Amino acid sequence: MWKRNKLKLGAIAFVVKEYKFDDVVMWEDIEIKFIRQDTTEEDDRKLEVLLKRLNWEWNMKNYIALGVVVFGAVIQIYTFFKNQYFKYLPTIAYRSEHYDFILKCGFESAFSYNSIGCFREISSLNYWLINVITDFCIYFNLIF
Repeated sequence: MWKRNKLKLGAIAFVVKEYKFDDVVMWEDIEIKFIRQDTTEEDDRKLEVLLKRLNWEWNMKNYIALGVVVFGAVIQIYTFFKNQYFKYLPTIAYRSEHYDFILKCGFESAFSYNSIGCFREISSLNYWLINVITDFCIYFNLIF
């Protein structure tokens, strides 16, 4: 019996896994399963074993601790991406309000004083057009 078990060490078996949806087989996958292998390292990596080592219990104190750690990680990721944005796209990130003033003055000088014939009477349309074009260029950052 002992010799027989020793010979079977390291054998493999194939396991067919079926993925079902409403009792209809959607996908079948074949997985190799090693029989009689030393799996102590894999067992040490499992989440349950790690939580037992940390004396983890699912109570309010540990929920709060987990929330603080996750919140800190999210803040770190956010600041990383924000710093990358400011580092590599400074023309979009650091847009001065002075440029908005220059843009509005440019459109006013182009459209308000050069009214043509019959449109002089409806100069409010020109100012409305100036405001629309200025807001559009500022919002979509087209000029600067």
